[in-house]
Amino acid sequence: MQQKKLLRSYRLLLRLSLYLSAFFIFSGFTVIGHRGDPLAAPEETFQSFNDAFAAGARYAELDLRESQDGTLVIAHDANLERISGQDISISKTNFAQLQQITQNNGESIHSLAELFAEYQNQPQARFVLETKKSKKNKPTDMEAKVAALVQQYHMENRVLVQSFSAASVESFSQLLPTVPRYLIVNELSDLNFDTMPYLTGINLDTALATPTFLQQMHTLGKKVLVWSDMDEQADALASTSLDDIDGIVTNYPQLASDYDQAKRGTHLTVLDATAATVSATHRVDSATNPYLTWTAATPLAAQQTYSLNSLVTSPQHTYAAVNAQRWVNTDYLNFGSDALLAAPYLAGKVSLKPQQISYPLVASPSQPQQITGRLQGSQNATITAAKLINGQLWFELDQQGWLPAEQTLITLAGAEQENQYQQLLPCAKLTDLKLPNFSDYLRSPVKNLPLSLLQRSLLAPKPIYLQAQFNPKNN
Repeated sequence: MQQKKLLRSYRLLLRLSLYLSAFFIFSGFTVIGHRGDPLAAPEETFQSFNDAFAAGARYAELDLRESQDGTLVIAHDANLERISGQDISISKTNFAQLQQITQNNGESIHSLAELFAEYQNQPQARFVLETKKSKKNKPTDMEAKVAALVQQYHMENRVLVQSFSAASVESFSQLLPTVPRYLIVNELSDLNFDTMPYLTGINLDTALATPTFLQQMHTLGKKVLVWSDMDEQADALASTSLDDIDGIVTNYPQLASDYDQAKRGTHLTVLDATAATVSATHRVDSATNPYLTWTAATPLAAQQTYSLNSLVTSPQHTYAAVNAQRWVNTDYLNFGSDALLAAPYLAGKVSLKPQQISYPLVASPSQPQQITGRLQGSQNATITAAKLINGQLWFELDQQGWLPAEQTLITLAGAEQENQYQQLLPCAKLTDLKLPNFSDYLRSPVKNLPLSLLQRSLLAPKPIYLQAQFNPKNN
C-alpha cells in the first residue's frame, strides 16, 4: 500500500514538472574523467587518473571486478586481452598473478585498496566507483567489500558509487548511506519507481538527456549525469554543455572543464516566439555554443529579422539562439519595435559634439568597462551597428567599438533613413541630427526638376507614425 502511494506521488510530480517555468539557472556541472583521461594515458592507471585531475576533472571514474581470490580489481573488461594483449579472465585469476600484468605505460593492474592507499593523502582526488555485476547480481559480496575499504580509508566524502545493477545501488544505500548513489541506464525503461528512492541520481547516455526528462528528474530531486562511450567525439561537448546536466563522464576532461568554467554563473532563458532584428550594416558572426564561442556557425545577415528560441546570459555577454547550434551576440540584435528606433541611423556618419576632444569606444554596450579605442573630436566615423539598452541608444563605429549615441552629431545616410526617422514619434527621435538636403539623394539628371515636383515626390505617400518608443525589451 505504501509503495502504491509513493508511486502516485512520483507520477504527480512528473506531471507537475511539465508546467514548470522554462527558466534555468546554470552553475556549471561536475566533470568526471571516463576511466581517468584515457586519451592521454592507459585507462584506469594512476597516470590516467592524475592526468584527468590535472585537466580539471573533479572525479575520475573506474570499474570494479573481483579476482578469483576475492580482491576488488580496477578493470573495465572481464578479460584483460584488450588492455594487455593477454587472454586472462579476472574472475579466474588470483590478484597476485594479475599484478604481474602491465599496461603500455608500465603500470600493473591495481586493486581498489592500492588506489585508496595511493590517494588517501590527496584530498582533491575523488573517484566514481562502478560495480561490474552479472545479470544474477554476482559477485554478491562486492558492495560490502567496497564499503569496508571506503570506511577504512575514510573516503566517504570523496567517492560516488554507481552501477547498472539496481540491486547493487540499493545495497549501498544501507552500507554507505552518506555516499551519493547513481543508477546507470541504457534505456529509460531501465528506470522504475521502486528503485528511485534509493538513488541520488541517474547516469544515462547523452542521447536520452532531453530537456523534458532532465526537468522531470530535477523535479523529483534527482541529479543527472551523462556519459558517452569510448567513441565519444569532442565536438559533441558543445551541445551537451547546453543541457541542464549535473555532471558528465567524458573522455575529454580538459575540454569539458573549459565548458564547465565558462558555463558557471550563466542563465538560460527559453523564449516563446521572440523575434529580433540584426541592426547592423554588416554580417554578424555566430558560434555553435554560447559558452565557448571559438567554433563559428553561419553568420547572420545584416538588417534581417530572426526568430529566437533562447538566451544565455553571463556577466560578460548575452548570446541568443537562432537554433540549437547558431548563437549570436545580442549586442547586434534589437528586439521587437526597438529595431525601428535603431534603423534610421545605420550607415550614417557621426562626429563628436563641439568642444569634445575625444570619447572612448568600448568593446560592448552592455559591458562598457573595456575600452577599445577613442573617437577624436576632428574625426568622422560610420555607424555600423545600433543597439538600444535600457532606453539608451549605442552606436558601433566602423566595427571598432561602441559609444553612446547622445555623445554624437549624426548625419543620416540617405532618403530611406530619413523617411524611417520621420516616421518615429517625436519622443523617440534623437535630436542632435543633421538632415542633408533632400536633393542630395536624387540622381543628377533629376536634380533640376521644379521644387514643387521634388517635394511632391518625397512627401507621397504620407508618413505613417509608428507607435515605437524607447522601451527596450532585451534587458
